[in-house]
Amino acid sequence: MYKKLFIVVILILWGLLLAEETDPTTTKLDTLYILQTTDIHGNLFDYDYFLDEPVNRGLAKIHTRIKEYRNKCKTVLVDCGDMIQGTPLTYYYNRIDTVSAHPMIRAMNIMKYDAFTVGNHEIEQGPDVYNRCRKQSDFPWLSANSVLENDSTYFQPFTIIERDSLKIGILGLTTPAIPMWLDDSLYPGIIWQDMIESASKYVKILKPQVDILIGVFHSGFDETDGAEKTKLMGLATDNASGIVAAQVSGFDLIFGGHSHNELPKIKSTSNDDNFPLQIISGSWGRKLGVAEIVIESNADSCWINQKTAWLEEVKDLQPSTELTDLQSIYHQPVLDYIHKEIGTSKDTLSSANSRLQDTALVQLINDAQLDYTDADISFAACFNTNVNIEPGPIQVKDIYKLYPYENYLYVVSMTGQQIKDFLEYSSRYYFWEDGKLQTNPNIKGYNFDIAEGISYTIDYTQENGSRIGNLLLNNSDNPLNMEREYKVAMNSYRASGGGGHLPAAGAQENEILFKSNLEMRNILAEYIKKIKIVENIIDNNWEIIVPQ
Repeated sequence: MYKKLFIVVILILWGLLLAEETDPTTTKLDTLYILQTTDIHGNLFDYDYFLDEPVNRGLAKIHTRIKEYRNKCKTVLVDCGDMIQGTPLTYYYNRIDTVSAHPMIRAMNIMKYDAFTVGNHEIEQGPDVYNRCRKQSDFPWLSANSVLENDSTYFQPFTIIERDSLKIGILGLTTPAIPMWLDDSLYPGIIWQDMIESASKYVKILKPQVDILIGVFHSGFDETDGAEKTKLMGLATDNASGIVAAQVSGFDLIFGGHSHNELPKIKSTSNDDNFPLQIISGSWGRKLGVAEIVIESNADSCWINQKTAWLEEVKDLQPSTELTDLQSIYHQPVLDYIHKEIGTSKDTLSSANSRLQDTALVQLINDAQLDYTDADISFAACFNTNVNIEPGPIQVKDIYKLYPYENYLYVVSMTGQQIKDFLEYSSRYYFWEDGKLQTNPNIKGYNFDIAEGISYTIDYTQENGSRIGNLLLNNSDNPLNMEREYKVAMNSYRASGGGGHLPAAGAQENEILFKSNLEMRNILAEYIKKIKIVENIIDNNWEIIVPQ
């Protein structure tokens, strides 16, 4: 009797429970955390190889926080590009030790990334490096706008992952401004399509298949950043993530990168189904981007109830033990490399005023470029105004401080007029206001080029376009001939149109006479080995004139 009654009660309860699950009016809530890194630039360990000392940043610290989320929540982990470039660590395992598993990829595999979007600095390393890294990866490399001639894509355009019954679509896009910085030999056969065009195409394909659609873009949200330069070269918008968010409907979240900006500044919550949350977690492994997605569902469907985004500092966290174990394998060979002595500094060499006056360090770069080529004139920039080399041995790490980028050396044919126009364009870095020389906030310091092989003045009492004067060939009273063609040395970034200097000078289509096989850092190191001793001697071939 009691046994039968018990069975009846169980059946009734089971029926009620089943009815509740199939009742379309009954809903339940669930939460998904989508975690983002971007622009790590080789900052794997909590160590700065430029300063040669520990620091409070890096992917190893971020991993500690990610593990905390994974222990209690459903998560997705994505990265928005520029992972395998930027430090002596990445250079060493990109170019020197090409046999060992790449430390950045090994770390990402340990961290169990779900997707990675290709950045311009991945492409900069060349196909040998990025294809080797891609083969080692346990996650897809995405870029829906890396279009080939047959309309397929070089990198996978998207991926769909599942968390329980939830389907999440991830679309990757890369800045289409790559041709402005990089030679097309680094991406053979790839056309970098406009992001809006690619997004529109793939949203139509992805949206019907997934419950949540996220964009993982190597591109910033401020469309004005770099717009003047891409317009000069006839390229699509560099930082177009915000345009995609506004013009291509269907995304629930868009993660950005490339610009090194941070967004949102404060915790941001949205219930707007028609506009995606926008997140970009800065650079160098300082912060983790977090999106909390509350999903409501019934027996028939699911939808986003609420989405919230914020950034989390990681400076006070300990590095994860898993990635610290990698440090014991990969760290010491890099230290041995950066501590190699290549020459001697007779004097204290500082870059502090290199954008205001002639200095030995920028002259050293230009002298190395002229020595390696048969160029008449050389252009170079001060990349870092915090370099200070004391008297004594010059080590490889000093070259990385002075020249942090993996550029090559080119020689371009330019007329005297184009050289003048190039310098006029470069001079826009400064302007005179309120009785002092001020820097233009819209122009990066590395776009203020300094010439060797000629002498000249930059007169800020004159209007933009008329500031460059007294243009003479070095060691002579002979003026630069405006109609004659000269051989001009510059790095590959500038020669490909980076910064907009060549397009502004009408020289973008000029003949490239020479391309080096060595990177600029190696050329600089070899030059220092050749001259053995570097002194604080300058020729004062250029001068800034300001109102008195």
